[in-house]
Amino acid sequence: MVNERGSDESPEWGEAVDASSGRVPGPGDIIVSSGSATPMDPLVGADISSPLAEDEPEGTIPPCPLWAMKEIRHIQWHLLPVHERHDRIRASIGSGDDAIYAIDDGRNHVVVARRVGAVEGECEYCLLGRVPLATFEDLKQSKISPVKAFEAAIEITLCGVAVEEDVRSSNIFDVARYSSIDEVPSEYRPGAAYLNLSEDLEITI
Repeated sequence: MVNERGSDESPEWGEAVDASSGRVPGPGDIIVSSGSATPMDPLVGADISSPLAEDEPEGTIPPCPLWAMKEIRHIQWHLLPVHERHDRIRASIGSGDDAIYAIDDGRNHVVVARRVGAVEGECEYCLLGRVPLATFEDLKQSKISPVKAFEAAIEITLCGVAVEEDVRSSNIFDVARYSSIDEVPSEYRPGAAYLNLSEDLEITI
């Protein structure tokens, strides 16, 4: 929602700022070109975290998988009334190329992710999937290994995250979707080596 600044109270989600106005955008503002209803690159005000980076005291999950998981999950924890909030999950399981990250997605599911690779200084890619809470519990208790984390996953998606470090915001986009882990190229699956890419991956959706 875009609000106009006409009172002492700051808008909750910011406002549209004309790129030619010379005004520095504030938190949540969207930069638009003059006379156009189509926004340009979405940016938040300088040195203010985007909504996807809010309230992360644990520092458990790197920005790329964290922001992509928050974007793709069905239930946004911070938007729920306090009395309806489920347990908040932030977890890192395994290490190195086997590392799997997890966040809550409602009371019965968890989103899991692994870092796939990056074009240095431009974009990082991660593989995401939605799994039953029981799968997460099995991962935590080492009943299944991290390389099996996606065996029961649905909505498997390869995402790209272009991070703007100066404003701590990001552009998140889907690269490919898969109906099962068997469809995922082996070089993107858990346990595969992290890819140092020379060019962006092809978007196939």
